[in-house]
Amino acid sequence: MIIGDMVSPQQPRTAPGLLVEALAQRREAGLAPFTVLSCDNMPDNGKRTRQAVVQLAEHRDAALASWIAREVAFPCSMVDRIVPAMTDADFERLAALGVSDQNAVVCEAFTQWVVEDNFPQGRPGWEAEGVEMVADVAPFETMKLRMLNGSHSLLAYLGALAGIETVYDGINHVDLRALLRRYMLEEAAPTLEMPKGIDLDAYADSLLARFANDSLRHRLQQIAMDGSQKLPQRWLSGALERSAAGQTSPCVALGWRPGFAIPRVKTCKEIVTPWMIR
Repeated sequence: MIIGDMVSPQQPRTAPGLLVEALAQRREAGLAPFTVLSCDNMPDNGKRTRQAVVQLAEHRDAALASWIAREVAFPCSMVDRIVPAMTDADFERLAALGVSDQNAVVCEAFTQWVVEDNFPQGRPGWEAEGVEMVADVAPFETMKLRMLNGSHSLLAYLGALAGIETVYDGINHVDLRALLRRYMLEEAAPTLEMPKGIDLDAYADSLLARFANDSLRHRLQQIAMDGSQKLPQRWLSGALERSAAGQTSPCVALGWRPGFAIPRVKTCKEIVTPWMIR
């Protein structure tokens, strides 16, 4: 479809194509450009969007591409809300409430939206609705990836070996809960450089509380899928930083093995040894 936008830029069919055409029309009309705010769950989403839009514009008009690169803001954002994949049981729960919508989702009440405050033409006062407007989204994104998502993956790979089906079931195993807390505070948190006022101990406690939400059936199998795409950001980047500083990452090492070598076991005690959770 992107090729079609390159051939017929005035009839775009992709999101980057629509943005390029809209910006081209504003430029031709002598209007200031709008800000492109990405709201997806991809790291560096603003930077990635900027790259896609500028590169597509270059195929159309080098001057337009230069104007977009110079004048258009592409702030990054980070969203956090646990939204498990929908199941037939979830749709049945919604139907009992009178909701019949194939696009509906079951999710936690918690929500967090962190946005880079880069809006040259002004913006609404989103802070009043709980949006965190910050100078740099990257620290918050890394915190979420390593502490929340990294813990999810650790629980998924180790919990599945003991026949545990969901995050809620896993977090209620004393040994696994202790392991997750150790991973968060001793391996993930020390690799983070957060703005003043961010309490990582409190953040870890809040994550454990969210994982213990008994209204969500967040399946470990879902979390464990596509590990090759998830684990570099969740585990390996932090582990490499620790290794470069002469530090070990035993929790990450423990989680790395199940998908490759450890057979199915019967209890969490066979996976998480006392030295891992001290």
